[in-house]
Amino acid sequence: MIKVLIVDDHQIVIDGMMSLLADAENITCQGFANSGQEALNKLQEKSYDLVLLDINMPEMDGLKTCNLILQQHPTIKVIALTMLAERSMIRAMVETGAKGYLLKNVGHDELVTAIRRVHSGKSHYSSEIADILLSPLPKAKNKPQISLSSREKQILQLIVDEFTTSEISEKLFISVNTVETHRRNIMNKLGAKNTAGVVRIALENKLL
Repeated sequence: MIKVLIVDDHQIVIDGMMSLLADAENITCQGFANSGQEALNKLQEKSYDLVLLDINMPEMDGLKTCNLILQQHPTIKVIALTMLAERSMIRAMVETGAKGYLLKNVGHDELVTAIRRVHSGKSHYSSEIADILLSPLPKAKNKPQISLSSREKQILQLIVDEFTTSEISEKLFISVNTVETHRRNIMNKLGAKNTAGVVRIALENKLL
C-alpha cells in the first residue's frame, strides 16, 4: 500500500485529490496538511511513502518544504502538484529532489499512474510539463560588444569612483578638454545619456 500525504493550503484541492484517489488500488491518502510546517510535523508522526506537494504556499513554499522533507526523510518521494508551469520553477523543484510534477487539473488516471511510477523509483511529468522541459530555450539577445581603449577604461574607472573632470585631469596629467573628449566617447560607446548611465552600463557589462 502506497501511503500518501497531500500538502496544500487550499482545503478544496486536498478534498479533490482525496476524492480522485478514493478508489485507487493499493494507494491510500493517509493524511493531509495545509502548510509546509504542518507537513513536516505529520511526517514525524506517521510513516508515509509519498508526498503530493503544492508549491505556492504562504510562510514556507514548496521548494523549501521539499528540501526539508528530503533532508529529514530521504526515502520519501515527492511529487509537485501545482498551477505553476514556468520552466524555472519546474527545474527548481526537480533539482531540489521532486520526482514528479503535475498540474492541478490532473485527472484520476494520470494521478494514479504518477504516484505508482514515482513510488517505484521512476519520474513522471504531466504532458504539459514535459513539453515545457523539452522545448528549446529562447535565444538570449546578444549584448553589443563594447570596446574601450586603455585610456578610456582608466577614465571610466575614475568616473565610477566619482572623480570630477578636473580631478581626472590632474590625476592623469591631461587637459580638461581631453578628459571631456574621452568622457563623450565613452558615453557614445556605452549608449549612455549621462554619468549615472555610464556607471550603470559599466557595472552591468562588467567593464571594470
